[in-house]
Amino acid sequence: MAPGTCDLEPFPVHAWIVRHPAGVVLVDTGIGTGNDLIGAWYRPLVTPLVDALGSLGLDPGDITAVVLSHLHFDHCGQQGALAAPVYVQRAEHDAAQMPRYPVPEWAAIPAERLRLVDGDAEIMDGLRLVSTPGHTPGHQSVVIEAANERVVLATQCAYRASELRTGQASRTNVHDDARQAVAGQSLDRIRSLAPATIHLSHDPETVVLR
Repeated sequence: MAPGTCDLEPFPVHAWIVRHPAGVVLVDTGIGTGNDLIGAWYRPLVTPLVDALGSLGLDPGDITAVVLSHLHFDHCGQQGALAAPVYVQRAEHDAAQMPRYPVPEWAAIPAERLRLVDGDAEIMDGLRLVSTPGHTPGHQSVVIEAANERVVLATQCAYRASELRTGQASRTNVHDDARQAVAGQSLDRIRSLAPATIHLSHDPETVVLR
């Protein structure tokens, strides 16, 4: 994160709703508002979470669980608008305690809502969290299996769809040089889930691996 980032080509920040028989799950919550530094550097166009949910016929009280892929400001920014439990990898939560890692007020999850996960975990029938570190120390993806189909919300395991196809992690999407290898291993984990339909946080292209 550095001044001048706002000169980058605009990119989307996706979040997803999973309508599960056990309840509605929200994966990531987008960027927040009210942080002067983020506003100055990125000039984000923010959709209020309440409005985004409303466009789908939902309100915040309908959300049963929240999964945060990681605690960068553009993925956890509006989780504070909800009351549902939040699932995050323990490694990610620990990393976010370091100075300047997240926007602290956006990443702060009340203890009564926090659900720390160590590695892979099935949190609902057919809905599994998969540890995919590399972009951050505790990045996680979501695997949904239903009706003989597999959908993977790989979030920011890769920045571009091309990384999923080649299995080559972009250096610019990796937390630091020491995690380049593990980032590639995480891409291999995602690719090994084929056949699957895969979605990314910042690339609108849907990837189908067979």
